[in-house]
Amino acid sequence: MARHKPAAEGGYQRGEETRARIVEAAVAVFGERGYDGASTRDIASAAGVNAPAIQYYFDGKEGVYLECVEHLIALLWRKMAPSVEAAEHALADAGTDDAVLINASLGILGTVVSTIQDSPQTSAWRAFLDRHQAGLCPESATMAFEERFKARIGRVIRQLIARLAGFAVEDDRTVIHSMALFTQGLAFRLQKPKLLAALKWTEISQKEMEQVRDVVLMQARFTLEGLVRQRGLNGA
Repeated sequence: MARHKPAAEGGYQRGEETRARIVEAAVAVFGERGYDGASTRDIASAAGVNAPAIQYYFDGKEGVYLECVEHLIALLWRKMAPSVEAAEHALADAGTDDAVLINASLGILGTVVSTIQDSPQTSAWRAFLDRHQAGLCPESATMAFEERFKARIGRVIRQLIARLAGFAVEDDRTVIHSMALFTQGLAFRLQKPKLLAALKWTEISQKEMEQVRDVVLMQARFTLEGLVRQRGLNGA
């Protein structure tokens, strides 16, 4: 992670405010221009600071990008934490029934789908993440996002699928079902322009997001209940 320095003048609080302003500006610049297309001068200009401030606070462009990733991980985890932690709690009890496990799975998926909703706060980080997930970023940032965010969610989803389907967690079928479930939510964010065009929507507000979420969760419920039924047939 990048170095953490308070400002030479103005004290610790001023240094934190400057860092936060640079990160906020960098998320927007990287989202618009990509990692390769953005320069430290661009970021400094957007943040209203001198170019050397990027080097001072973050050790250069890769450092500020990694700090953006850490910032977004924190934002996303605040959103995902309740559903993921509820699923972990359900999994901790070997006696938890299938209905609870299905609802826990749908809770995670519903939270993922909710990220398609438009708001001033999400537009910049969504563009950043779209480029990031396309691999247009330093490898160190990809590893940080995988280790600090995606791995925990992926592990929980695989455990849920394994319990519902009666497969081992490492079974290929568990992995495939888990990816199929999770990407249902991501697909609508990645294909958002096509969704808007197909439905003749100009934006995705709360109402539109809930409509998409309800359909996705209905289909996912059918799939998960089908896995439980198939487990029963295999057991018989």
